[in-house]
Amino acid sequence: MIKRKDLLKTAFATDTVAVTGSTTDHRVPSGAVRAMGLSLGRIGEDAAKAEALEQQLARGELVLNLEPGLIEPSFVEDRLARTADAEFRRLVDSIRAAGQQAPILVRPHPERPGHYQVAYGHRRLSACLELARTVKAIVRPLTDTELVVAQGKENAERRNLSFIERAQFAAHLEQRGFERPVIQAALAVHPAELTRLLSVARSIPAEVISAIGPSPRAGRPRWMEFSALLAAPGGNDILAQLMTQTSFQRLSSDARFDLAIEKLRSKPTGTATSADIIRNRAGYPVIRSERSATTLRLIVDLKASPGLDEHLLALLPGIVAEFPIE
Repeated sequence: MIKRKDLLKTAFATDTVAVTGSTTDHRVPSGAVRAMGLSLGRIGEDAAKAEALEQQLARGELVLNLEPGLIEPSFVEDRLARTADAEFRRLVDSIRAAGQQAPILVRPHPERPGHYQVAYGHRRLSACLELARTVKAIVRPLTDTELVVAQGKENAERRNLSFIERAQFAAHLEQRGFERPVIQAALAVHPAELTRLLSVARSIPAEVISAIGPSPRAGRPRWMEFSALLAAPGGNDILAQLMTQTSFQRLSSDARFDLAIEKLRSKPTGTATSADIIRNRAGYPVIRSERSATTLRLIVDLKASPGLDEHLLALLPGIVAEFPIE
């Protein structure tokens, strides 16, 4: 008895051989049968390709070209000004000239079928939207936790978020109910640093942070000082008046921070009678002196002028030696 699979194999073979007694009979299938075999083969190939495509999408290995209008930002904001700096303009020019080199990472939108949500690559998305071109994107099914960890990891690797942006990112994640270990993973920080980030974000009103902007030159020590000065009596009143001034609003973000902290430092207190600022050639404040009745403190901003501390320490012995001390 001939099995069914052997019958099918015989029917769709290009050259079948039947043996009857001592006679060998070569049979060629009809055109209809051969066409049916080819069609079934194509269906099988298409099914295999569809399955492979589905597996690639699930693993996030496939780069697709998506319409930017179908892509929404992450549900957690991580930047104060995405497109307001010179670096973004350079990115736009680069994509215009050479195309988008690195794909962004998105997930299928959890609430809008056919739409997507960005894990990272917001600036590339904005650039492609401005240039009216499709966006190269890796589509990967991500949970909320996986999305924010991927978002934070890319920012940490690129090192392009300022301290206050990272602080706000941490605060937004906390407000959304994420646990501390998840926030630490998203920002790649240890517990003590996360505590400092959250402390600064909680102590400075969102409207103040928004008015000043990302201020990339202002690191953790200066923002922590800013937070302490703002908490002192009269601090909020000083900034509220300053932020309404058109001259303040026209400054760069770093310049707005410098002016704001300078105003807070010069506020009369019970210990310091005056505060003087020494600026470098670029106009940034690098040394602040605080004078009381019995002491003088010099505070050097090492981020603004690296190496200035060693230079001053080398000069001080000679200055003291020349000074007539009784």
